[in-house]
Amino acid sequence: MTDKLPQVDMAKHTAPALAEFPVLSSEQSGWNGIFFHHYDHAAHESPEHQWMQHIIGIIGRSGHPGRSEHRVDGQIQTCCCKPGEMLFVPAARQYASNWQQAGEFSLLGFSPGFFAQTVHESVRIKQIELIPQIGIHDPLVQQIGLALKADVEAEHPAGRLFGESLATGLVIHLLKQYAVWQPQTDFDDKGGLSQFQLQTVFDYIHAHLERDIALSDVAAVLNLSQYHFCRLFKRSTGITLHQHLTQCRIDHAKQLLQTTQLTITEIAFAVGLTNHSSFTRLFRQYVNMSPKEFRALR
Repeated sequence: MTDKLPQVDMAKHTAPALAEFPVLSSEQSGWNGIFFHHYDHAAHESPEHQWMQHIIGIIGRSGHPGRSEHRVDGQIQTCCCKPGEMLFVPAARQYASNWQQAGEFSLLGFSPGFFAQTVHESVRIKQIELIPQIGIHDPLVQQIGLALKADVEAEHPAGRLFGESLATGLVIHLLKQYAVWQPQTDFDDKGGLSQFQLQTVFDYIHAHLERDIALSDVAAVLNLSQYHFCRLFKRSTGITLHQHLTQCRIDHAKQLLQTTQLTITEIAFAVGLTNHSSFTRLFRQYVNMSPKEFRALR
């Protein structure tokens, strides 16, 4: 009976689906309903189980193609997954796998609640019915997977908003590519945001710069869905929201370094970053010198 199958939750240890702990995890990201793990895993056979999240698996860049067998709702498929290829297993499907070689891979998971909310705020669709995929090549999924991995490795230098923005766009991509029913939208985003709307967003960001701002918070200022807000903001400004937010943080940090005696760690907190090292790394990326070196110029 399916109700007796092990339920595997990415928020906890993923046994029996996987035998080992991830070498990299988004546990400290602050993301809500989004999970990222990276593994360097031995060959492993997982018994039949059900994921509690919609799961994307992306084969790592290193290594040789790995032979594997997959059983989804009783249907068996054998493949030789190449680096960069992916599998997609919707939540609550009966799933088992046998990976015959050790390998490196990433797992990205969406809680059904986050997925459904993003969909219903963004598009019209008869119902959400996702189609499992094994061993396919999807360049956008691969690109987003690599960007999320880099963000986790760098300890989220731009805050939670970067990952949440990528995940929101990825949800709509998955819906368009791997759902039974195709979404429709009557939303016209060709005109972008008005100057008043943009200023409202800018004012909100400056007023809350010390916080780890969530995408949902900014979108709610204009009463828009996260997906449509991201599209409209980029259409209006030519950059993404997280790029704008990061630039605002760097500009404010430069001002504090020049005009105050705050420590570098205090300045990191004042611009919404959680630690000295992430702030220094991000500052150097944008200014081509460390905060300490910049302060010495005044």
